[in-house]
Amino acid sequence: MAGPQAFPKRCKPVIVKNGKPDRGTINVHKGEKSTGYTPLISFQIAPSGDVINIHLKRSSGFRDVDEYALSSLKSSRYNDRPGCPVIDVEASVSVDF
Repeated sequence: MAGPQAFPKRCKPVIVKNGKPDRGTINVHKGEKSTGYTPLISFQIAPSGDVINIHLKRSSGFRDVDEYALSSLKSSRYNDRPGCPVIDVEASVSVDF
């Protein structure tokens, strides 16, 4: 599988729905401290536009921030790209609160 730059224009993913999970509270739990980084999420974009195989690759150090970033990407959607391959993607997600 390759990144989105290696495909013809019809196969390039375009986000059609930004994920906006419910804005719960973000708490700092005992023992948590910042890693100094935003969460880095690895995922795939299926030909159907669905976001699949999502996992946290680098933590922010805060469980609630990491979970919010994962939920945001899980509820995102890309354009339908029939006949195109699955695309591997990594995204650093900023969470403003």
